[in-house]
Amino acid sequence: MGDLFAELFWRGTELDEAAGRLCETLPGFSEARQAYDELSEQVREAAGASLFDEYFAQLIRYSSYEIRAYYSLGLGLREKIVKALGL
Repeated sequence: MGDLFAELFWRGTELDEAAGRLCETLPGFSEARQAYDELSEQVREAAGASLFDEYFAQLIRYSSYEIRAYYSLGLGLREKIVKALGL
């Protein structure tokens, strides 16, 4: 059951696409993305592709927990419900 809710809440491509479209409309987003892209390329060159890719994968994994928490609270879900569903 928890997997079904997880799929409905944040594993769907519709949510990803909607978030992407929303980001594109936010003032400053394009500049922030460009600055990130430029800096991440500098870090990749300094650290090497393998280490950078490993770091980035762990950053995304770690960040996903915080994003899920904020998203769940934004939906008005109580902490107990989120934990019970394994989200």
